[in-house]
Amino acid sequence: MKEDTFLQNASLKALLATFANAKPCSDGYIIESSYKSSKYGLYALTEPIYNTNNKLLSTYTDLPFRLNKTKHQFVIQSRSSCDEFFARVYQRILQKRFETGISDDAFEDAILLSFFALRGSPDFKMNFYSLDLLRSVVSKKYLDNLFKLLTNLSDLRQLNLNFRELQEQFVSGENKRNTQFRINLRYFNDRVGAQLAQINQYKADILQKNQSIIHDKNIAQENHKTFVDRIIFYTVTVLKQNKTEREIKQLRKELGFAYNQEIDNQKKRNQGIVQYVRVYFPDECAACKKDYAISDRSFKYRHSQRYYMEVHHCICFSADSTCDQIDNLVKLCPSCHRALTKNRADESYQRGLISKIFENAPTAKQFCLNFVTDENQLIDFVYQRLR
Repeated sequence: MKEDTFLQNASLKALLATFANAKPCSDGYIIESSYKSSKYGLYALTEPIYNTNNKLLSTYTDLPFRLNKTKHQFVIQSRSSCDEFFARVYQRILQKRFETGISDDAFEDAILLSFFALRGSPDFKMNFYSLDLLRSVVSKKYLDNLFKLLTNLSDLRQLNLNFRELQEQFVSGENKRNTQFRINLRYFNDRVGAQLAQINQYKADILQKNQSIIHDKNIAQENHKTFVDRIIFYTVTVLKQNKTEREIKQLRKELGFAYNQEIDNQKKRNQGIVQYVRVYFPDECAACKKDYAISDRSFKYRHSQRYYMEVHHCICFSADSTCDQIDNLVKLCPSCHRALTKNRADESYQRGLISKIFENAPTAKQFCLNFVTDENQLIDFVYQRLR
């Protein structure tokens, strides 16, 4: 299938599966799902099992996968570079999400299944479900879009990058394996384990057989380096940068690879990206920062030098699809945020605030541009979707 035809007609699940699993091939790009027999499985893999899983995967993605020995494959004919191809796929994911009106919960499940169901595998000892990020695909641009996509997940504490580049075998050149992207096994099992059978019955049966092992593990893990910290750190300091042995040692020391396996039920909390924005974005209003000092629009917390700010969704798709994606979020002062409630302030005033947000927050503007064909339509598009 040609790239333009694919992008125009592919389902949201197919687009997510492509972003997570496609890699370059002679004809363009190939989505591939491969797996081997596991010692944790109930039975050995056979040709009928592979055929059954091929039908499941084809039905789930609505793509005609072909079984090539033990690999499920679908080819997209393309001449685009990796960065161009995956940028187009990413944009269509955003557009398709808007078009379908999928809920936040369903979108999160689709992301997890698309990344981990096709190529991932459980690590019962380390309590992870893992897959490799392919070196032929990974670039700064790809990781930037990956990061933005994954900020839709509700509990970022469960995600982890295993920096292969900092492991001794990689540094010595003995084994330059792909970087691993991992999710807490117990969390993955409890959230989407039952849905795994829609894509791969063999993998679903492995989880089902080993429920006692899985439920011995913890879900929420306390760690001073969250997934967000790790992926930003990876993009800036590790990706395709050569490090000396001394630098590698220092990086390993800073990161701390081992998760704390203890859990404190009193500290469980929502680790969604809204909390990250609230803490790490600067205390300035994206709408009125050039017109007022923040001290004139808000107040400081009693025991902090931080100002009270509110997180605003530039586009809210629906009541159950708020789109907590980082580039859809900005900080506003309480006054501006309340003024942007649907039908509350004068229309011209609201449109003016939207215009100022786009002027002061270019990443938010870029996110919203994914949904219009003409930039002149942008303010009206956002205005019509105020809630």
